[in-house]
Amino acid sequence: MTHCLLCHQELHPQMTLAQFWRWQPLPVPVVCPRCEQQFERITTMHCPQCGRQQTSLAVCHDCERWGDVPLRNHAVYTYNEAMKAYMQQYKFQGDYALRQVMMEPLKQALAQQDYDVLVPIPVNQETWQTRGFNQVTGWLLNQPFQQALLVTADHKDQPQSAKTRQQRLLTQQPFSLAPNAATVLKDRRILLLDDVYTTGRTLRHAAAQIYLGGAKAVTSLTLAR
Repeated sequence: MTHCLLCHQELHPQMTLAQFWRWQPLPVPVVCPRCEQQFERITTMHCPQCGRQQTSLAVCHDCERWGDVPLRNHAVYTYNEAMKAYMQQYKFQGDYALRQVMMEPLKQALAQQDYDVLVPIPVNQETWQTRGFNQVTGWLLNQPFQQALLVTADHKDQPQSAKTRQQRLLTQQPFSLAPNAATVLKDRRILLLDDVYTTGRTLRHAAAQIYLGGAKAVTSLTLAR
């Protein structure tokens, strides 16, 4: 018997009629329906640039303020209370087992994107030492990607999650290209992958470096917005 990774209740997967007749194995769920429903998927009514859920298809105010620095981002979920709680336990408390919760949703989202090379946003050395993993690559089971970026910022720099919006916008370029990155980036369509789109500053810093590596186009996908 398996249990929900979030609320720890017993899971009771239901076999569909098609699975019964085709003798297909039951998919192994990792969260219960109640917990899964607490994550709010972003609908087609969202900002065309950052993916923020809204009541119109107009460019949102945050994206308007970026002016001539566009970056098209798709997001899967809104950053609601359920997502905040998930990120707190997975990302900040280091519960690596929770990577399984978002593997399938991200796999489906990646299948809908048009790109040549997937580049996850890296974490700095201090995070590796304290947490032991990159929360973004943790979701990418059997998904090919390239480590084309390195974090070059001072490891003592304040974490992004602890900064105000203004502090985030003023953050200096934290990334550099990994050795030989140009061999996988040149003339390719690159998809950046990150956990949460907040101001867009991190993704724009990453995109700037990716373009320096010769990429033809850069878009991004985030789990939440």
